Amino acid sequence: MVKFLQDERGTATVIFAICFVALIGFLGLVVDVGNLSLQKAKIQNALDAACLAGAQELPDTVKAQDTAIEYAELNGLNESEVTLQVNSSIISADATRTIKLYFIPVFGFNTSSVNVSAAASGSMAHVFDYTLFSGSTRNTLTLNGNHLYVGGTAHTNQNFKVNGNYISVTGACEAVGTISSNGNNINLPYLYPHSAYVDMLDYTTQVREQAQAAGHVYNSSQTYNGNNIYVDNSIYIKGNATLNGNRIYGAGAILTTGDITLNGNCLSATTNDQVCLYSGEDITINGNNITIHGILYAPNGDITFNGNNITVYGKVIGYKANFNGNDITINGTDSNVISLPNHGARLVR
Repeated sequence: MVKFLQDERGTATVIFAICFVALIGFLGLVVDVGNLSLQKAKIQNALDAACLAGAQELPDTVKAQDTAIEYAELNGLNESEVTLQVNSSIISADATRTIKLYFIPVFGFNTSSVNVSAAASGSMAHVFDYTLFSGSTRNTLTLNGNHLYVGGTAHTNQNFKVNGNYISVTGACEAVGTISSNGNNINLPYLYPHSAYVDMLDYTTQVREQAQAAGHVYNSSQTYNGNNIYVDNSIYIKGNATLNGNRIYGAGAILTTGDITLNGNCLSATTNDQVCLYSGEDITINGNNITIHGILYAPNGDITFNGNNITVYGKVIGYKANFNGNDITINGTDSNVISLPNHGARLVR
């Protein structure tokens, strides 16, 4: 009997030892897994903050990337741990960190990698992703004429119609309604009828406040005749603006409460200039051999091309767009949207 009890005590000791080791292992697993979860949350928060800060600087991609790295480091990440992808409307990031384990190494695992990702967009996304945009829900976007070229994407919140010859849109053609064409040598490789409606953004308040802060406010209509206009910040005109054969320089916006009219030949700017002509009503271009580097922006009015051999390096964004002429080219670029303020940023991943 005594021997039997001694055997039982020995067995109990072995079972207790096994259970104790298992318990310690389980507690260690809980501690290490909990630490991994905590570290992942910290890294995720740091990466979210970096993307949001960087997106505030879009569409300036260089500044957005520098700002994102700065905020990542301020929140405990090393630059070597972060990989960024940046375009004019979205900044995305991935981060990887190797975490040391404290208890699990007894099972042969000394470290574990934590991987997180985040992305944020500046609020200029959507409408300024397009080279040609018509926000009207009542008027068809119609390309009339010969030798019309859109180097980029186009969107209309109504129907899309092409009438003419040698007309090309190199990117996607989106229409909330239908898409149709009539003519010869029409190149529309990517057609997306019945697309989603896209909101028109309005920066009137922001541009006006910038102009007021810079002291560039005019209380009546302005006419510029054959002289240079340097836009180092926003200009606010309470009335109409008429530009006759001018050259426009700088990186800012000319905002009017009324119409903007461009008259004459050889109205141009250099490739380094990023100007936005921002009308509270309509923008009309009259003449031939006109080159513009920047944005034509009329969120509440028409943008009308009357003339031949007109080239825009930038974007044409309006409530409605009218083409009355030939040899009209719109080459989409993203750099010129720096002439407009950003509305902020939001996480998209």
